[in-house]
Amino acid sequence: MIHCVSDLPHEHHYACAAERHFTDADFLREDGRLPSADYHFGFAVECALKSLMLRFLGATMGPKPPKGRLPKAPWILDAGTGKPREFGHLPWLETDLQLLASGRSGARLTAVLDGLSAFDSWSVHERYRDGSATEAAAVHSRRTVAQEIIEAHQSALLDGRL
Repeated sequence: MIHCVSDLPHEHHYACAAERHFTDADFLREDGRLPSADYHFGFAVECALKSLMLRFLGATMGPKPPKGRLPKAPWILDAGTGKPREFGHLPWLETDLQLLASGRSGARLTAVLDGLSAFDSWSVHERYRDGSATEAAAVHSRRTVAQEIIEAHQSALLDGRL
């Protein structure tokens, strides 16, 4: 478990949020509250990936060009377009993350990214829906992927590398 302190950098807060959302999601899942559990599994993955991006993959929370505005989410400078690419809410393109991890010591991340497709139909907007479309199999799949990403995240924090 990460000791969370408020005056630490963004990557620390994302790491704490990842653990909190995963713990809450598991509690909700065990209580049979699948729509809410599903929602929190998505945020757990999103936060863990943002923490990893900031720590190991060159993403930043610094001012974005050209006007120097502070971002709301981690970003990188897209090598193809030369423009900032912000990573907001899931779903993200799996290939974007694989490109970030390629050529670096990102083997652990690349290994768990294959499961990220479980979140292709996940949406932050689920919070506005009644939850009747939530399927137990999808929640189970997302929990499995979330656990793998959380474990890779925790291992990377302990080892200091991906």
